[in-house]
Amino acid sequence: MEELSSIPLPLWILLGLILITQGSWMFYDAKKRGEHPWIWGFFGLLNTPTNLIIYLVVTRIIKKVRTCPSCGNKTDVQGSYCSHCGEKLR
Repeated sequence: MEELSSIPLPLWILLGLILITQGSWMFYDAKKRGEHPWIWGFFGLLNTPTNLIIYLVVTRIIKKVRTCPSCGNKTDVQGSYCSHCGEKLR
């Protein structure tokens, strides 16, 4: 416990501001993208920068798919049309 008390107060304040900023940004970005904003915002308050990297990988790099109602094939969530049959998606 002695190690934690030796860390200066301004460093604790800076860490708190970074975590609040990160959590807020993740909340608003997740809300804009249709993710679960409260879960991601809380997750962003726990750790930095690991949780931010996890958020970016999950929401940007991992391609999300859905099933086309016309042909039943998997297609990209962000696309307006099915990549297999060309049907307009809702």
